[in-house]
Amino acid sequence: MSTAEQTWLELGIQLDFLELVAAGDYLLRGFREPNGTRRPFTTVRRLRDAAAAHRGRRHRKMIDRALDAVRERVDSPKETELRLLLQTAGFPELIVNEPVRDDTGRVLACPDLRVRGYNLGIEYKGFVHATSHDAWENDIRRERNLDDIDWKTIDVMRSDLKQPHHIILVIERELQKRGWTGSSTWPGLHYEPEA
Repeated sequence: MSTAEQTWLELGIQLDFLELVAAGDYLLRGFREPNGTRRPFTTVRRLRDAAAAHRGRRHRKMIDRALDAVRERVDSPKETELRLLLQTAGFPELIVNEPVRDDTGRVLACPDLRVRGYNLGIEYKGFVHATSHDAWENDIRRERNLDDIDWKTIDVMRSDLKQPHHIILVIERELQKRGWTGSSTWPGLHYEPEA
């Protein structure tokens, strides 16, 4: 029987980078218990140790890159895809599913991604958000709570991942409104004015 770590290393031969990171994110997330706690299949340390024990493995560079990119608490492959897209676009480090609290410590939301220090959350909205009354109502309730602390949530759809220029520009502008002095490095997003 294979371990989670060995299986992940073997997938490094078969999957592309995004798929390998998504598989690693899944293994780090594991099962979610009814009380909300998680029971991961492995840890980043165990993945790193397994990779170090097999230094001569094929696709070593991709496995090393994937080890740097995997994160705990990721809830779906689309969240992984969105995070990697935004990192490639040059945005500040994205924090995964970290609670947003009000001044009293009450949890208001736990966005898919957040940019610490800018009161900005980024949510991937899968089809369930459009078809489930509970998901739809929870989204509205959460956004009402976040409005009280000047928090902005940007929703990202499947089509945004396929053609990301617009959503990257939206996120860049919102971050700049909130004090970020950087700009996206996404190819072709900014055009030089003609002389």
